[in-house]
Amino acid sequence: MESNPTPAQKVKFSISALLPGLMDSPVVGLITRLTKIHAYENNKAGSGQVFSFTLTDETADIRVSVFGKDLKSLLEMCQTVETVRISGGWIKKADPRYNTTENEYEMSVSVDKSGTIMTSNETVNRRSRDYRRISEISACQMKTKVDVRGIISAVEKPKEVKTGAGKLVDLAKVTIVDRSGSSVSCTFWASSSAQVNNWSIGDILAIHGSQVQEYAQMISLGCSQAEVHHWPENSQEFSDLTEWYNGATASQQHFEAVRATQIPPPEQQASHDEEMTLHYPNECFTSLTTCEE
Repeated sequence: MESNPTPAQKVKFSISALLPGLMDSPVVGLITRLTKIHAYENNKAGSGQVFSFTLTDETADIRVSVFGKDLKSLLEMCQTVETVRISGGWIKKADPRYNTTENEYEMSVSVDKSGTIMTSNETVNRRSRDYRRISEISACQMKTKVDVRGIISAVEKPKEVKTGAGKLVDLAKVTIVDRSGSSVSCTFWASSSAQVNNWSIGDILAIHGSQVQEYAQMISLGCSQAEVHHWPENSQEFSDLTEWYNGATASQQHFEAVRATQIPPPEQQASHDEEMTLHYPNECFTSLTTCEE
């Protein structure tokens, strides 16, 4: 149901002010990167369902995992609304392997206990993005989350590949360039690869929360869990960017692929398999299967 907050209810946290422990005030934000429902079962927590999304306001983003016995109606609500108010969430240190934001914390909400999520008509502004020039990505630490914007210069449509773990999964890649004169490959695993079918050379992408990765001294961006915004070629909103790209290609400008400035230790190198795993650590659940398509 929709929330029309009373004066008392209007007391709330901004996302950047959240600290570890049980939230004693609600938080209001916009939903992005909403996942499907997954079932879980383990000896300690029992069985149930879980889905996740990224909550964002003008101050920060945070990954939210929602737990409960039957989450279908709640997921449907989250699919149809933009703004939600969350109460009774638990804030904890984020697992860097699965965190999709730059926030050092993440939130768990158990709707069968003290947690609640409801729609809200409150106005929430998105935080402004600090887009990284592609040429600057080489200076980032591995697994850092970065926001980038550029034009597609090459597209590899989804194809089935075998991972190191022996699983068959779809993989798609696009190369983007920007005015820095550099290019970078962006990878999309599993279900995230399907969107690449709708993209073409010359289209514009804004990718929020891509993960910096290194393989054989080349930098790539893992985008399977990123928030991706797409505009077709010749979009009026980015006419200056398109004009620049058309001039660059007409003059046969060479775009240098971003290389790692130094080889990171093995524990910091991102595995090709790592990006296509589920959003939840395997050790959390003894059994984890998709139950909502």
